[in-house]
Amino acid sequence: MGQGSQGLPQGHRREARHKGEAYITLGGVLFDSAHFVEAAQRFLEATERTPEGSDKWAAATSAAFEALRQTVGQSDKPEWWDDEGLKALSARVVKAAPNLEVANRMRAIVLSGLCSGAWEVGPRSATELRLAALQFERCAELSPSTAWKANLAGFAEWCISQADAM
Repeated sequence: MGQGSQGLPQGHRREARHKGEAYITLGGVLFDSAHFVEAAQRFLEATERTPEGSDKWAAATSAAFEALRQTVGQSDKPEWWDDEGLKALSARVVKAAPNLEVANRMRAIVLSGLCSGAWEVGPRSATELRLAALQFERCAELSPSTAWKANLAGFAEWCISQADAM
């Protein structure tokens, strides 16, 4: 039996991929039920069971980010949960899934620093804020909700105003 890129036989890779999808689904149910700590754990488990750089990995990672933002002071955070780590990770997530709204939202939030105290945010440059505005605009393009589009446009405008004031 052939070995895959993750060192598992192909049949086991397929099983792990399906388990990754199951963890994403379970995380979504937990998130929708406001069980954010448990949702974050399931999403993080999904990231371990999906190939890094895949659209499923990006979906699981950005969903974990969303859940972890809701757990300030309630759960342990992954090693990448700091300003520089999140900047690097969010860039990889958007590269993996450029048409996924939650991936673009993750990148926008990280670049803007609009995290409601979820992590210690360092200073932002005008360039980062302008890039955040573009990401918020991309989120609005991808969102089906008119009300959410208006919120995203407001975040983009805030980012631009902050960049212009520098």
